[in-house]
Amino acid sequence: MKSFDVIVVGGGIQGAVLAKHQGRLAALASLKVISEGERNTLCTGRLRAVINDRMFRPFLDTLFRPLDRFRIPADPDVVVCRCEEVTAGQVRACVRLGCQGPNQLKSFCRADMGPCRGRLCGLTVSEIMAAERSTAVGRIGHCRLRPPVKPVTLGDLAALEMDGR
Repeated sequence: MKSFDVIVVGGGIQGAVLAKHQGRLAALASLKVISEGERNTLCTGRLRAVINDRMFRPFLDTLFRPLDRFRIPADPDVVVCRCEEVTAGQVRACVRLGCQGPNQLKSFCRADMGPCRGRLCGLTVSEIMAAERSTAVGRIGHCRLRPPVKPVTLGDLAALEMDGR
């Protein structure tokens, strides 16, 4: 259990139980009043729980993955980007014109450019493009998030002054 810092990472949907353990691990990691040895002793059980839950997660993701027909609409008239009213058929037509990925697709038909900035339609758009090109979604990529979204460090949050709200 020596890889403490590798285990405490953020991002992704991994479940409430794992989030609880990771939150407590992060809290223990931030304590500067205990030694590294004490911290590791306090964390051993939670680290084991995180490792066990992460090993089981791929099975759950595979078992409960929605069927392709629900994620990748076959009907060309289905609106996949509600903000910009882009249909599955329009996305497929852009791919046939040579569009390589979701970031380039923004230039072709404005998909992923509405107020949600691709948070609602991004995965569907990427999966439609991957299916049309007969490749994996990882090779297509995902749309880049645009400002005002940016990562905020815990240090930045801790430094904020509370104004009584």
